[in-house]
Amino acid sequence: MLAKWLAERMPTQKSLRGEYIHKVLGERIFVGELWRIDERAISGGIALGLFIAFTPTVPLQMLLTAAFAILLRVNLPAALAACWVTNPITAVPIYALSFSLGRTIVGGMPDVLSAHGLPGSMSGYFKDALALVTGGVTLGAAAAIAGYLLVRMAWRIGSGSK
Repeated sequence: MLAKWLAERMPTQKSLRGEYIHKVLGERIFVGELWRIDERAISGGIALGLFIAFTPTVPLQMLLTAAFAILLRVNLPAALAACWVTNPITAVPIYALSFSLGRTIVGGMPDVLSAHGLPGSMSGYFKDALALVTGGVTLGAAAAIAGYLLVRMAWRIGSGSK
């Protein structure tokens, strides 16, 4: 039941033919296992897409998601859909939260960049970038784990197995 519902809503191989992602990654995006609708492929795709969605890679998110979906052999449409958690409406709050969390984590670290001769403002830029990446990876990992587990639970409930 859940597999049928997903199949009706996912983009098709035909809809991706000729698109930017097809031009960059070629025919690899049409490999059958990237389009499989099963518990492992969908949960893995959702986890991958959510992880990348929270990392500060906005202009490259779809390309990174597709490349890693090919490498990890997870469902490509599910991964691409999940990476759109970060979109023009949600990007600012997500990255603000990532930056805030990252500053909390990185804030306690000694300022090794200034100690090695970088001027204060340059050191501050690197520390802010490190905070954004650290917060994004942390939130991305949490979202990926949560998404993976939720899909697995929903799949089992939807299929009637325990």
